[in-house]
Amino acid sequence: MNRKKVIQEFIDLQERDTFILDFPFKVIYKKVNNPISFVALFTKVGSIYEKDEYKGIAHLIEHCIFRGSEKYPENISKIINSMGGYTNAYTSYDQTAYYINLPSTGLYEAIDILWDMVFNPLFRESDVESEKNIIYHEIEMRDDEPMVVLFEETLKKMYISNPIRNPIIGYKETLQNIDKKSITEFYSYYKNPHNSFFVVVTDEDRKKVEKNLAKLFKNVDINNKSLVSTYDTGDYIKTGELKLKGNVSKTYLMISYRAPTLMEKNGDIEKSYYFSLMSYILAGSSYSVFNRILKNEMKLVDAVSFDIYSTNELPGIIYFSAIAESKNIQKIIDEYSKIIRNLKSFIEVEYFNIVKENFYSSAFWNFETSSNQGMLIGSNELFKTYKEAYNYLYKIENIQLSDLYDIFYEYVDPDNFVVSIYEKG
Repeated sequence: MNRKKVIQEFIDLQERDTFILDFPFKVIYKKVNNPISFVALFTKVGSIYEKDEYKGIAHLIEHCIFRGSEKYPENISKIINSMGGYTNAYTSYDQTAYYINLPSTGLYEAIDILWDMVFNPLFRESDVESEKNIIYHEIEMRDDEPMVVLFEETLKKMYISNPIRNPIIGYKETLQNIDKKSITEFYSYYKNPHNSFFVVVTDEDRKKVEKNLAKLFKNVDINNKSLVSTYDTGDYIKTGELKLKGNVSKTYLMISYRAPTLMEKNGDIEKSYYFSLMSYILAGSSYSVFNRILKNEMKLVDAVSFDIYSTNELPGIIYFSAIAESKNIQKIIDEYSKIIRNLKSFIEVEYFNIVKENFYSSAFWNFETSSNQGMLIGSNELFKTYKEAYNYLYKIENIQLSDLYDIFYEYVDPDNFVVSIYEKG
């Protein structure tokens, strides 16, 4: 069957089963044919909006939100688990989400729990201090993840004032400044319908879900305070070297460049989509360029990757990373540079098309579960539209190999990059 026809049929199916419910807070409802439901709050609030003295407050709120609400004052995760479900959250630089995944028999109780978590959190001082201690421990344990340490320190090296240079987890000294008053003030942004919305993915009838939500919205306390962008994108360093020493058995290497934001486009296609394709071509499989040459043929690395990490509003980082013996590091850098300079000689049109096919199959598989659908819908709706969760397939289809090189070399300069090394010492 024609590939474009398959994509169009897939998109038509998703659009047919998705509805925007009209409430003070937007609710995106998606009908599925399996008995597992997903409910979530998504909000455009993350660590880039934090004041310098309160770095880590968004992540701390994520920890505290599950400690109790007015109607559910005890451990909320335990309640969800007792229903056969699972609840969690994530906090990033520019967004936060709280979600519940469970059998549809518990859908309305899950909605009620999420609702109370969002609008009536307790933020008891004892809970706040307890969660701070947990985060202090997480900070101390960062050394157990050498590549995370190298990644965070590289961002600090590259960016002068861009708040992406600060770790989402915050710092012990700034976390100590946070009290209930500062938490309540920052959390008001989450309760703003201009910043936040709900997603419900379920096999339950839409009218019944809508009726249940209507009851909850009657007494909701809405905050219309605008979220003010207070960050500075700042300058960045194009070239430089960072060396770290620690208790590591192998040497960790990163070669890094400034990345475009997730909203920057080349024509109608986001530049990040070009890098998603190139990341797979370079290091996404055993047959990828770096794995084939640096790992399998030359045996210089134990592991290798190439990726982009950026935000919707702030430029991020494009980075090559490798784990290897210390004696091989300079050789890896040299060979990496040779490959980057002569990239066209390593990428065949046939392989380029195979990579596209992998993107399509991954997208189809991602829509097999309620939770994956909910996450894709919510994360895309935050800064674009939920339809981008599947419409991007047309954009991938329209990327040409020649354009891929142009966008790649716009950011990846073979002669200008930041080299970061974390070695034993």
